[in-house]
Amino acid sequence: MRLVLLAALISVLVISLAGVALWQEKQRYRERASVATGNIARLLDQQISGVIDKIDLSLQTSSKIYAAMLDEGAFDAAHLNQHLAAQEALLPEIVSLRITDAKGIVRYGRGVPAEGSVDVSDRSYFAEARNDAADRLIVHGPFLARISKTWVMVLARRLSKPDGSFAGVLYANLGCSYFESILSLASLGPNGAATIRTTDLALVHRFPDTRNAVGSKDVSAQLREVIAARPQGGEYLATTKLDGVERSNAYRRVERYPFYVIVGQATDDYLRAWRLSVLVISSLASLTLLVAWFATFRVYRSQIRLNEDIAQRTRIGEALERIIAERAQLYAELERRKDALEEANATLEQKVEERTLELSKANQALERFARRDTLTRLGNRLAADEHLHEEFLRMKRSGLAYSVLLIDIDHFKQVNDQFGHEQGDKVLRHVAHTLNHSCRATDFLARFGGEEFLVILPATAPAQAARVAEKMRQTLAEARIEPVGQITVSIGVAAAWPSDEDENAAVRQADENLYRAKSEGRNRVAEDVRLPPVSP
Repeated sequence: MRLVLLAALISVLVISLAGVALWQEKQRYRERASVATGNIARLLDQQISGVIDKIDLSLQTSSKIYAAMLDEGAFDAAHLNQHLAAQEALLPEIVSLRITDAKGIVRYGRGVPAEGSVDVSDRSYFAEARNDAADRLIVHGPFLARISKTWVMVLARRLSKPDGSFAGVLYANLGCSYFESILSLASLGPNGAATIRTTDLALVHRFPDTRNAVGSKDVSAQLREVIAARPQGGEYLATTKLDGVERSNAYRRVERYPFYVIVGQATDDYLRAWRLSVLVISSLASLTLLVAWFATFRVYRSQIRLNEDIAQRTRIGEALERIIAERAQLYAELERRKDALEEANATLEQKVEERTLELSKANQALERFARRDTLTRLGNRLAADEHLHEEFLRMKRSGLAYSVLLIDIDHFKQVNDQFGHEQGDKVLRHVAHTLNHSCRATDFLARFGGEEFLVILPATAPAQAARVAEKMRQTLAEARIEPVGQITVSIGVAAAWPSDEDENAAVRQADENLYRAKSEGRNRVAEDVRLPPVSP
């Protein structure tokens, strides 16, 4: 009976050790998946915010032009349509850019019917703009656009007359399918998924497959519960209703806009290696239990023989020696099996550490990739925003102003239309290479979006920055690239001063100066006309 109890105790111990080891390893895999999805959700948040910021900047510029026409009393519909078409060309992300009158009839923009038959007065964004005089960005959707017949998110701003009364709505239709280009950047495994939803959980887009469910609010109960508890962001484990796949998800509220980014890794994907470990450890545990019970059986049989041989006193000595020898052999075998199990556990821990290191390196590579423009090998919009933030903080500490150059390639759309996108990419690389060689060692250069580049000049006054910009413009203008020929750029120069409260103030001023350089004929540098702040 004691041998049976001992074997049962060994069995419970082996099973417990194996179960604890497998449970701990499974938790580590879940934690890694949680960290990875959280990082990806953060990167997607920044990408989406950057796109909407860019569109809103165009909306603000267009609304100011519209207001200026009303103030001057010289309203030119043809000029307004030309401006809207030019802005739309600069924003490949949007489907259309249009203006309604105060009654909700679409009047201006590409593709608007001449008879004014499209009425959007029933749309929620129109009602909100009409009823709220605040100068702010309005985001609604998704809607099925009445002109383009595609699913869109609407980004709108109120238009007011000089007396402040409602004049209409300026709005941009951002195609829901555009988010495919952002969500597809996430590496989530064969069955992973990345989703964008509005704050009321309406589906905007999903990668890899939206399944014709745009606008659907059919989500798991787990998602509704965690958002109600932690609306800014968190994580949860649930089965997705669209495809029935269980995923470990991270969700994040986009910082300034009414969207949620949801990133999920399929449980089957990130636990595949763990299931192999389950098979290995279970096999070892089963083998150990089999040996233990087999040994117990042998010892039990030996004890019976010993009891039978007690009657034969003359053979007691021989039987006792045999039993002792068999027991010693059994203990030696158990010790060997124990050493083998410890060695297997040590090997398994080493493999887990190696996999952890590989995952850490992969995450670091993803961080670097997220901050680099793949075409020009320069920093991208995310890297530029981070560098602007760091330079702004450095200026606040040191009091040393810095300057910003915003560079736009002249007539770049004509290059793409006439010579094709391959030559357009060649022009972008040529401009990036030339600008990079024109920069100083302390300067920072990034592709800011499309054909725009951003240069940050630390501890540089506006006059010196203008000279650097002129050198860049002249260098590019003197070079030729076949078969396109001469490539010119327009450059807006602006300075950031310690009195600035907004790190994007210099970029906005540089963008206004760039627009002035464009309007004055292109291939020129527009300097910062603002005077430096006077010390008190």
